[in-house]
This record gives sequence, C-alpha cells and structure tokens, in this order.
Amino acid sequence: MVALKNMFRVDPLLLLAVLLLLGVGVVVIYSGSGPLAESKGLPSSFFMVSHLKKVVVGLIAMAIGLRIDHSIWLKWSRPFFIGCIILMIGVLGAGIAAHGAKRWLSIGGFDFQPSEFMKIALFFVLAAKLAEAKEMIRDFRVGFSRPLLLVGAVFVLTMLQPNFSMASLMFFTAIVMMYAAGTQVKHLLLIAAVGIPGAIILAITSSYRLKRVLAFMDPTGHTGSSYQQTQSLISLGNGGMFGTGLGQGTQKLGYLPMPFTDTIYAILGEEMGFVGTTLVLGLFLVVLWRGFTIARHAQSRFGRNIAVALSTALGVTVVIHIGVCTRLLPATGQPLPLVSFGGSSLVMTLFAMGVLLNVSNPDTGHEIKESPGGLA
Repeated sequence: MVALKNMFRVDPLLLLAVLLLLGVGVVVIYSGSGPLAESKGLPSSFFMVSHLKKVVVGLIAMAIGLRIDHSIWLKWSRPFFIGCIILMIGVLGAGIAAHGAKRWLSIGGFDFQPSEFMKIALFFVLAAKLAEAKEMIRDFRVGFSRPLLLVGAVFVLTMLQPNFSMASLMFFTAIVMMYAAGTQVKHLLLIAAVGIPGAIILAITSSYRLKRVLAFMDPTGHTGSSYQQTQSLISLGNGGMFGTGLGQGTQKLGYLPMPFTDTIYAILGEEMGFVGTTLVLGLFLVVLWRGFTIARHAQSRFGRNIAVALSTALGVTVVIHIGVCTRLLPATGQPLPLVSFGGSSLVMTLFAMGVLLNVSNPDTGHEIKESPGGLA
C-alpha cells in the first residue's frame, strides 16, 4: 500500500496535461483520418482504433517509466545505449526502405523506429556521463569532447538512414544538456562555428533537402516541394478564430498530405481554430513548465539532466512540427508529440513522460549517491 501511495506522488499538472493532449489527439485523428479510411474502403474509425491500440501500449510504457525508480537508468544506461547502437546499425542493413530512407526495422512482425529508442538511450547515457564529470565538467576533454564524441557517433548513424530532423533534434538536445550541466559556453560556441557551416553543407549536398530549402525560400517557384506547407497554411486560414467545427474541415479531403501525422496541427487549426490551437499550445507549455521545474528541484544531477533532456526534446519537436505547418521552418517529417497518429514516437514519448514523472517523485532517486561535485 505504501509503495502504491508513493507511486502517485508525482507532478499532477504534468500528468493531467499529458492525458489531455492524448485525448485531443484521439479526437483530431478520428476527424482527420476518416475520409482517407473511407476512400480505402475501410471503416471511418479504422485509423483511430489503430491509434488507440498504440495509446494503450504507450500508457503501459508510461506506467513502467513512472513505476521504475529512475536511478536504475544510471546503472543500465550503457547497456541500453549499446543495444540501441546495434539496432541503429541493423536498420542500415536490414531496415525497411521507404521514400529513399531506411528508418524502420521489423522484428517478429513488430515494426519500429530504432532512432526513437536511440534518442532516449542517448539522453540516459549522456545524463550519466555529465553527472559523473563532477567538478571536471568545465574541463574541455571531460565536459565537452568526450560527451560530444558520443553525440557525434549517434548523429552519423542517424544521418546514414538518413533522418536529418531526428539527428538534429538529438544533437540540439544534447547541447542544451551540456549547457545545463555546466559545460563552458566558450566550448559550446565551437559547435556553432562548425555546426552551422556543416548544416548548410548537409542541406545543399542532398537533393531532397535542397528542394525543401528552396521551396521554403521561394514557394511559388517550387510548387511541388512547397505543396504540403501551402495546404497547411490554407487549412489554418480556413479555421479562423473558432474553426469550422469537428469533422467539418475540407483540407483533409485529399488536399493536405499526412493530415493526421506530420500536419495534424493544420487540421487542428482548421477544425478548432485559433482558440483550439492556443489551448493545445497552452498544454504543451504546461508540460515544458513542469518539466523544467522538475529539473530544477531534482534530487540528483542525474535526475536533473534527464528532466532537462526529456523536456527539451519534446519542446523542440513541438516547435519543429508547428514551424513546418506554419511555414516558419522548411518541411520535415516530425509528428506533434502526444497528438499525432501513434507509433514508435508516441510510445517512447509516453515512456519519457513516465520517467519525467518518476523524477518528480520525491521518494525516488535516493540510491544515487552524489558528492558536492557530482556522482560519488
């Protein structure tokens, strides 16, 4: 009974916001996917039912992340990371090829994205290394070059799929983790000196990425590549202040590609309007507020590092998704966390929220022994 009581000593606002976002996702997916399902001769609820199954799996994953004391990830971060490295290498050879990329792996009839597991594994192992650095976190080798080698290896494996948006997400989150842990700013600025030119080179040396950049800069001159973002803007414009009403949107009727995955924010804006999108953004802000508050009050540096990583990664993914739908960023495939149609991303995001909730529990993390400068 005591263990059960302690399990629920978690941040209530974070838990409530996560569950509300899941609920919004189910409603919008049902509305946005119905016409596509019917066009394929399927029941209008087909994709919603499929999504609900993933939600159930995700909630189980969240319960596991919430129930297991986060101190265990300090012990198992390296084996978890090594296992994910093997999966990342495996997907390059035996992955499912689609649209010129290999991002999915099928094992025993179960299809998943190894990069979604790798994302969490990288955050765990990096959180451990930064916590172990103690007072040497400001040293160039200990607090900068060693962590960066890990991040760089994962970045390369992810780019080989290729998956630029996921690689960038993990890289940026890692930099925020290092900054929050105490890595010197002058060292981190070296990344910008190399990273910005590197990103430009990666963009112009890949034909499909170059097309997206050019479409972003000149949509009228590249109508094919800018089609999705143009339709997203039309969808948001149709919604106005209060939206057309659930089920009454027109852009999902064959005009807007991926209406319940990569562009679900546009469908949300069309049918729920500015008011609806603002409320959803408000829920995400609650998640971020509580996530960084949990980081600030964490019982250990390891717990703080994890909370910073999971909160940052979710926030960046939200910014990318909304930025693409509003044409503030070049097109890329990123779902809206907790809202878009489920898969590996939904399950691992819910697991991450479970771990974040566990960090918020004052009765967890006591097995982590730290000296004033770091892990003992």
